[in-house]
Amino acid sequence: MITIVYILGFLVAVGNCDIDYSDRPRNFSIELVHFTAQQTGGHVVVSPFGIWTLMNGIALGATGGTYEEIRRAFFLPRNERKMIIGYGNLTKIVLNPTTPEVTLTSKNFMFLDRYFQINDEFLSVIQTDFQATVSRLDFNDPKEAAKTANGYIQNSGARVSNVLTSEDFAESRMILTNVISFKGLWGLPFNKTDTIEEKFYNERREPIGRVNMMYQRGKFPYGFFKELNGHVLELPYGSDGKYSMLILLPFGANTTTDMYMRLETISLKDIFRILQEDAENYGVEDVDVRIPRFKVSSNIVMNKPLNDMGVYKVFDPLKSSFERVTKEPLFVSAIVHKAEIEVTESGTVAAASSTADFADRISTPSFAGNRPFIYFVMEKSTTTMIFGGIYSKPAVY
Repeated sequence: MITIVYILGFLVAVGNCDIDYSDRPRNFSIELVHFTAQQTGGHVVVSPFGIWTLMNGIALGATGGTYEEIRRAFFLPRNERKMIIGYGNLTKIVLNPTTPEVTLTSKNFMFLDRYFQINDEFLSVIQTDFQATVSRLDFNDPKEAAKTANGYIQNSGARVSNVLTSEDFAESRMILTNVISFKGLWGLPFNKTDTIEEKFYNERREPIGRVNMMYQRGKFPYGFFKELNGHVLELPYGSDGKYSMLILLPFGANTTTDMYMRLETISLKDIFRILQEDAENYGVEDVDVRIPRFKVSSNIVMNKPLNDMGVYKVFDPLKSSFERVTKEPLFVSAIVHKAEIEVTESGTVAAASSTADFADRISTPSFAGNRPFIYFVMEKSTTTMIFGGIYSKPAVY
């Protein structure tokens, strides 16, 4: 089971393609996770789809060079109507679980200072096409504004609380926020009685801590990819495989950073295709799977990773342009990303049973996640990365 909750805040302070649309969010996802991992020392979780969702909302209000930087970094079309239609069509697919074992929700909110003058056309687009809940609050009372805004978010059904703080409202005029949560039960759950504490190693094979290592033998898509110089394991959620986790484990002296660099030569779409073709041609084989039970939380200001991706003007009070939003000079003071992932044996149902077969282990391939690895939660039909990260700092959880 995996649970993630992530929050993005878009703070605006006073001052001043020919590819399929479903390709767009996945084309920047690897780059985003990589640059964020560099900022956090490697151990991280982020939601590329959530950030992409938020940046679509920001792009709807941006003009000139500000819009061009966002468009290039996030592979958005030049035509606004095409962007809106494509965004709507893609989110309908990604946010549509077809099995009861998976729940996935995404909510957009826009909070406006009571006296902030916003263009009616932009307001209509945000409400209708971006499907944001819009509320006017008194930003001069930031403590009460945060309390009210958090109440709106919690009452919407989002599985989070205290998303925004009074500091978020103190120097802002508009806050655009996206909250996304995902819960999924494994298609083949792990059995808690097989979880044991083991050593975890760094990329030089030196022990650096201990983890609760989950274990099972099951039939999973699995293979060694020479393009990555590493192993790839797919763990499906639910009974239909619409969503799954990909785990990339470096081989030999290869590191997670090396694997990210190698993802320039093979796409996640290609990885899924090859795993599927191997399953069809040779069948799905038993794999002995060992991965840690873990929980990772991140609270990151995304300005630097987005700078690394070529997004600058949106944060510059002298160069930003949001003429579609208002006649007032605006800039984005910060994009704050909060994410949490929890990986356990089964999910919210503690007593879930396992059907793992522990018969003859001779010649059975082994996937041992006892050293740093990369993980992605994906919507497979669109190859959309809902979130991704690196596990490299062990803890007994």
